[in-house]
Amino acid sequence: MERKYTDTETPKILIVDDMDMNVAILDNILQSEGYDTICATSVHDALELIKVNKPSLVLSDLSMPEIDGMEFCQMLKNNPKTRDIPFVFITVLDTTGEKERAFSTGAVDFIPKPFDSIEVIMRVKNHITNYQLKQQMGDYNRMMHKLVDEQKKQIEQEQENVLLSLVKLMGKRDRKLGEHMANVGYNSRVMAQGLQLLPKFEHEITDKFIETIEKAAMLHDIGCFILAEQAQISKNQPGQWDEEYIKSCLAKSSEILEEISAGQIDGYYLTMAIEIVNYLYANWDGTGYPTLKGASIPLEARIVALLDDFDNPVSRETGMMVDSVEEKIRLINESSGVYYDPDIVDAFNKIWRQMKVNEHFNKNV
Repeated sequence: MERKYTDTETPKILIVDDMDMNVAILDNILQSEGYDTICATSVHDALELIKVNKPSLVLSDLSMPEIDGMEFCQMLKNNPKTRDIPFVFITVLDTTGEKERAFSTGAVDFIPKPFDSIEVIMRVKNHITNYQLKQQMGDYNRMMHKLVDEQKKQIEQEQENVLLSLVKLMGKRDRKLGEHMANVGYNSRVMAQGLQLLPKFEHEITDKFIETIEKAAMLHDIGCFILAEQAQISKNQPGQWDEEYIKSCLAKSSEILEEISAGQIDGYYLTMAIEIVNYLYANWDGTGYPTLKGASIPLEARIVALLDDFDNPVSRETGMMVDSVEEKIRLINESSGVYYDPDIVDAFNKIWRQMKVNEHFNKNV
């Protein structure tokens, strides 16, 4: 009989029965239809064959010594590598209870003994076709997921390029601001690396988090920069650092970042940047803006809030210029539990010497 499949796509069918005659009959029926068969007279032998040749269908006797067909089916269904293989019982029994038990283990069908060639071929063909369709659908879904992931990565990269270009522009227009943004980004990365070593943060701070926060943190002043530029263009004085001005800065920052992401898939980098600008001035004790409190404030915002203040010569607490790093650190520690996450302050005290320091402090050393 003419084969129905090419050698590269011929489905393999595993036949398992402790009776040699039954194996031979099924082997002859299926090979004459163009299928490849692998045969075993025990479950132990069948399991060894599966390790080498994964079948597209299993035909197994129900009643066998040592390990019966029901247990064999359960073994395959419990294994992620074989659970998707359709399993069909061959048996002389045909009771409702037996069928319910067989189907509960994962079997998809029964083929009764004695065998009818036409029935065997039709049932096998149906299950092979269904299996192949599922495999093709799985391949298609994986391909689509890959395409979506690639598209998302491309969009993320494009968003990152736009935002980093904006950061460079800000730095060129204002050298001190450029240095401040770079310092906050670098120091945020150092802080995240230090926190990752603590059990409290080891699951929240991933390698991707560390890579992302360095770049995302540099955008924390984007709204204030735009407002200041607008004020200078109109020859007005920039707004003061009161609550209304802070709200204006946050609103402008969110507006810019959300416009960049409009109609696109939000990437991890852009999402983190938005979280930082939205919650940069949310105090640990709930007195800031917005009025989030404690650990409900996104971790990236808690980190950047402290390091933004660390690199700022003006004291957040007093509004006065601070001349030394030591004095700045003292003020930060006094505000632990008020403005800042105490755990982040503790980690900061141990690693601040690894961080970049504003040139204002270096000039006053």
